[in-house]
Parts: sequence; C-alpha cells; structure tokens
Amino acid sequence: MTNSEDKVDALLAKHPNLTKEEAIQILKDKNERKKKKRSDKAERINAKILKNEENKPEQ
Repeated sequence: MTNSEDKVDALLAKHPNLTKEEAIQILKDKNERKKKKRSDKAERINAKILKNEENKPEQ
C-alpha cells in the first residue's frame, strides 16, 4: 500500500459513513490547501528578502 492509500484507509476507519471517493476528495482538498499555504509562505519570504536587499545600504 502507498502512503495515500494508508491515509484514505485511516480516514475511512475514523469515519465509516464516508465513501472511498469522498475520503479521496477530502485528502485531495487538504493537499491543495497545504500546497497553497506553502506557496504563500514562500512568496512572503521572497518578498521580505527582496525588501531587505533594496533597503540594504550600499558599501
């Protein structure tokens, strides 16, 4: 079994009223939110780095 299949099985064990397709969709949505959060964080860090480089006094 793959890691994603294990997660689907764990979610189904915790919530037996879900279908396998619903559990897969929940995990897909969660992964998309995680990807977006990581992307947003990287953008903020890059913007902060650029801002600091612009404000750095020339030597």
